[in-house]
Amino acid sequence: MDKAYAQALWKTIQKDMDPKQAVDALRGALEKRGRLSLFRQVGRAFERIAAREMQKKLSVLVIAEKGSEKRARQESGAKDAELMIDETLIGGWRLEDKETLRDASWKSALLSIYNRATT
Repeated sequence: MDKAYAQALWKTIQKDMDPKQAVDALRGALEKRGRLSLFRQVGRAFERIAAREMQKKLSVLVIAEKGSEKRARQESGAKDAELMIDETLIGGWRLEDKETLRDASWKSALLSIYNRATT
C-alpha cells in the first residue's frame, strides 16, 4: 500500500506539481481515509523510488587508471560523466549510462577469450 502511495506521489511531482503541495495533498488524503500512520512508510518508499530514478539518469565512466581518463572520455563520448577508478579493470573503460552499459574494458575481452577457449 505504501509503495502505491509513494509511486503516485512520484508521478504527481513529475507532472510539475510543487513537491510541498503534493506532500500536503497526500497527507490530507491519508488523514481523510484514516491511514495517516502510513505517512512515514510512504516517505521511505518514496526515498527508494527517487534514488532508483536518479540512478537511472546518472552516467558513470569507470576506468582502470587515472592516466587513461582523457582517452576513455574521447572514445566513449562521455564528457560529463562521473569518473570512477576500478583496479579490477586491466585497461580500457566501462560507461554505465541511463540503464545501459558499454564495456570496452580489456577485462571483458580477456574473459570472452577465456570462455571461448574453455568451452
